[in-house]
Amino acid sequence: MSPAKALRRALSRSADVLWDLALVAHAVEQDHLDQDGVVAQLPSEALLLLLDGPDGVVGFVTLDRDLVTGLTEVQTMLQVTQMPAEPRPFTATDAAMTAPLLDAMLERFARFLEDHPLRAQVEGFRFGAMLEDARAAGLLLDAPGYMMFRAMLDLALGRRRGELRLFLPERPGARRSTPAGQPGTHERKMVLLPAQMRADLGSLRMPLKRAQALRPGDLLPLPPEVLDGVTLHAGPGAPVAGGRLGQVNGMRAVRLSWPHVPAQGDVGTEPSRGPAVGAFGAPQAPAGPAATEEFGLAEMASDLPDLPDLPGSDAGDVDFAASFGAEAQDEDPVAMDFDFDFSAAPIDDEE
Repeated sequence: MSPAKALRRALSRSADVLWDLALVAHAVEQDHLDQDGVVAQLPSEALLLLLDGPDGVVGFVTLDRDLVTGLTEVQTMLQVTQMPAEPRPFTATDAAMTAPLLDAMLERFARFLEDHPLRAQVEGFRFGAMLEDARAAGLLLDAPGYMMFRAMLDLALGRRRGELRLFLPERPGARRSTPAGQPGTHERKMVLLPAQMRADLGSLRMPLKRAQALRPGDLLPLPPEVLDGVTLHAGPGAPVAGGRLGQVNGMRAVRLSWPHVPAQGDVGTEPSRGPAVGAFGAPQAPAGPAATEEFGLAEMASDLPDLPDLPGSDAGDVDFAASFGAEAQDEDPVAMDFDFDFSAAPIDDEE
């Protein structure tokens, strides 16, 4: 399971179990920062909390005022209101009201990362104390680098909304041991190698003069059927895969339709590789005169409106664990989640 999905599920599940609160995490982002970068990313108007970690290391978490207000309301009034949050200094009581969610989220976050290399980096943290400001946090920074997770949270169907930022130190000594017989000497370098894949919606034919006159913001007419003909390129040459463009959890995604991988028990067939992808009905790169320009439209258009949800993913941006309640037991009712992490093994959650 990817860290982004694990954090979303940990937040939603924890709020549901603690207070039967509908919490949805949107747009989870992950970044790597140095110490100066951490201080720059600490919002001045948010509640700043210290996290106690193993071996004396510390992390940080920030929550916007609306989130703190919503968590206080659900624990004192058993509901989340839409009354304007009072602009006042945060207190130790505000911090204590966030502790149950943070402790439960941190425990589940690490557990949901089973078999993920980052699990050893995120496990063992818990709520510590409130900090006055970013300067106080800067004095406690001692790791060379930090992982930052940023997520937008909706409480009670959008009655309260705010941002959560989680900062955890990178701990080289916390790496999980490599199983015997598996290579691990160059693991750190290999993780940093860039891997690019280009998605092409199709191609247009136009005079070279018109192509050279294109500017950002220009609209190119695309027929509806291009959504069914997306091709994926891992480099120059023929495409390596293709499928249908749609969205899952608010993010663009492609459901692959080729190459076909034979089911177990098929004899005499092998999955196709390389230039033979045309055998599976893939659209071929168009040929034309030199005056014809071919464009990767998925790269040119930064915003594709109204993409259809892919089959089996009509829940949109809702976290399934929160939607189905305790009966979900952290099992995804949908067998796919396009976090581009396909190690989706079932996880049993103990309440």
